[in-house]
Amino acid sequence: MRKGLVASSLLSGVLIALVVSPAISDQRRGKWTNVTPANVDLRNDLDCDNFGSITMLSDPARPSDLYTQFHCQGVWKSVDYGLTWTGPINVGTGGAGASGAGGMAIARGPSGQPPILYSAGIRGTGLGFWKSTDGGVSWRSYTVAPTGDRQGFYPPVVDPYDPNHLIMCQHQMDRIVRSVDGGRNWTEVRLAPGMQESGGTSFVFFINTGDAATTAQTWLWSAVESGGKTGTWRTADAGATWTRVDHNEHTHGQMQIYQPDTSGVVYMPGKYSALGQGVLRSADFGRTWRHVGSNASHQAIVFGTPKKVYSMFAWACLGCTVDPQMQAAPAPGITGWARMPTPPEMAMGAAQSATVFDGAHYIIVTANWRAGLWRYVEP
Repeated sequence: MRKGLVASSLLSGVLIALVVSPAISDQRRGKWTNVTPANVDLRNDLDCDNFGSITMLSDPARPSDLYTQFHCQGVWKSVDYGLTWTGPINVGTGGAGASGAGGMAIARGPSGQPPILYSAGIRGTGLGFWKSTDGGVSWRSYTVAPTGDRQGFYPPVVDPYDPNHLIMCQHQMDRIVRSVDGGRNWTEVRLAPGMQESGGTSFVFFINTGDAATTAQTWLWSAVESGGKTGTWRTADAGATWTRVDHNEHTHGQMQIYQPDTSGVVYMPGKYSALGQGVLRSADFGRTWRHVGSNASHQAIVFGTPKKVYSMFAWACLGCTVDPQMQAAPAPGITGWARMPTPPEMAMGAAQSATVFDGAHYIIVTANWRAGLWRYVEP
């Protein structure tokens, strides 16, 4: 990994580097390119409610390899930094478990082995929690016992130091669950009374402190939009105690934070913060925050490179078009935020992004719900 680059997200965008031929970067630098696979169906009339894709993941050991999941259809893989895609690849035993309505997370596999993929869903054949140890071909399901018959979840988040340590929020329930054995067994995490929000789906993230022991216990939690009543909370002891750190909340169905390194800087998108709408920045691992983005719009994900910090807006709106309202600023993203153009065909902002380095350029690939997959080669 290139020193000083760490990424965190919703679902987690991984920023990694490998020196290879710069020919991988196509000639459309500075422009968004639609790279949606031709054999993907983005219509909303499939059996499990097709919201498109909310997943974009890069292999921690192989930056050329990216993975995405399309609702009702399965998993696709790219081996050329997101330029072309093959799928569905979930054709092995239990593969139907990755073909519901949900999203995925990724962890580094054993040395020389494929990455570990985790999938969680809320509808269809992918309901519940699933795990693949062969790069998304075959899958096995595990019951999340603390939640009983309610087995709908948003994708888990993986501890950056431990591929078996997962935290995951239940769909439309006030619940976080935690596993320390790769999803085989789960325990419920205590929430503070002020975090209770009937019917809401929260997001939770590990904050990388630079130390494995403290990272395992340092989490940031954000409520779904409630007008700022519930807000954003932080724990430094794996949920034994929580502190509300801001009134910022996420849009319905998605959130991605961005942590460029382990210096303490974290970016958070959202709405309803008293500091301002859009992008907030912390310099102390999420304890305190300041507003840095443009106040022109709410935002749903933040991502970046050593050159710039970016943000976009979208939400889980079936059959809608939503202006991405993309913003960007020169790193470190304290000032200089401005609107960045996107193609009219990008009819939704991204649910999740992955940023990789091909030896010559940083490449951003996004999953934009039913607007498909998009790729940007930074100039």
